[in-house]
Amino acid sequence: MNFIEYIVIGLASLRRHPLRSFLTVLGIVIGVGSVVCMVSIGDGSRALVLREIQRTGGVTIIEIYRDDWDKQSGTLTRAAGRTIRSKRWKRNRAEHLETADAFAILEQAKGVAHVIAEDDMGGWSVNYEGRSKQSRIVASTAGYDRSHNWYPQIGRFFTEEEVEGADMVAVIGSKIYEEVFPDLFKNKEDPSGIEIKATRATSWGPRYDVRLTVIGVMEEKGDAMDTEGWDDRFIIPITTLQQRFKGRKDVERIRVEATSIDQIELAKAESKRILGRIHKNSGEEYQYWTAVEELATAEKIGKTMKLVMGGIAGIALFVAGIGVMNIMLVSVTERTKEIGLRKAIGAKRHDILMQFLIEAVVLTLMGGILGAILGVFMGRGAAALIEKFVWEGSNWPSIISVWTIIIAIGVSVFVGVFFGLYPANKAAKLTPVEAIRSE
Repeated sequence: MNFIEYIVIGLASLRRHPLRSFLTVLGIVIGVGSVVCMVSIGDGSRALVLREIQRTGGVTIIEIYRDDWDKQSGTLTRAAGRTIRSKRWKRNRAEHLETADAFAILEQAKGVAHVIAEDDMGGWSVNYEGRSKQSRIVASTAGYDRSHNWYPQIGRFFTEEEVEGADMVAVIGSKIYEEVFPDLFKNKEDPSGIEIKATRATSWGPRYDVRLTVIGVMEEKGDAMDTEGWDDRFIIPITTLQQRFKGRKDVERIRVEATSIDQIELAKAESKRILGRIHKNSGEEYQYWTAVEELATAEKIGKTMKLVMGGIAGIALFVAGIGVMNIMLVSVTERTKEIGLRKAIGAKRHDILMQFLIEAVVLTLMGGILGAILGVFMGRGAAALIEKFVWEGSNWPSIISVWTIIIAIGVSVFVGVFFGLYPANKAAKLTPVEAIRSE
């Protein structure tokens, strides 16, 4: 017999008991569908983080900032641990970062393509002709738009000359444009050249009333994930904030863009060396966040999720495999005389073995294909549920790769071979006389 004949006989046998075959296939469908669903959600976590990194600057970004707690104690949680041992708080005594540090890194560090210094201050409102919008001021050197992958949709960003001159200019977020200039927003007109009033009056700080000239409107980012609140901001030159408001040259953070992913560690080490030399310390007193580390963390979480949930789905497949074995054993018992008759007219041992083995494989293959299709929809449904009930606004993606489908179907076929081998071998070992005489 050839392979096609084995499949035809196997399918004919399965059609004799459609309900039993369907219930057996259903177990495989659920198991495979669960595996595909969990893998798609796990891969989606990595894609989610990568998407957010790209939206906020890209994978080659290094962010440097000064933690209030000593670098030796690390984050606030670890600092608290050291406090328990030392019975006192340990503050970070390192000097604050300054704008000049960013320029020094750009000029002297190897593997660096772009650097900006930035700061921010909350509690502001933007006012124009009786309309007001609560906002947050962000100050930066030229190139903030490139560093954050966030560009003006109308007008322009401020230049290096405007930063050097501490000019009273501002680029506003899309929500400020919409709420403070509703007529211009409706007609998509350029508000550049209009003078706005920015006010800050809080119980914990001095009052400011400044007039700024709008030179551009940033593109809409939305309030999802890491860009939450970006559209409410207005951005001014860092020198304007330092000279007009703070009276100091310190900055909140420095963003360094490496020339490539391969150069991130070099750029990080060079930045650390330069900051250590400027501030007369080791450079370890500052924190160095990289997008690559964030992505690696997401990958670990995704792998853990896939392993845990995939293990649960694997148990479901194992149980389904036991169901296949049980059904095949029943089938062998019911068809003992048929086996004897086939052997009596010349069927070989491997003919019987292949017949029952292919029946098991056909069952699991059908289940694998249907389960893979179901898994695609389950993955999308699970992603939608996560976005609605767990992480609103995340737009969690469901990633289904061709290899995931192929492996899932391959695993289902393996289950059929593994669990169908014993019943098939039991049928093949029967002698003609034993089979024909059985009741």
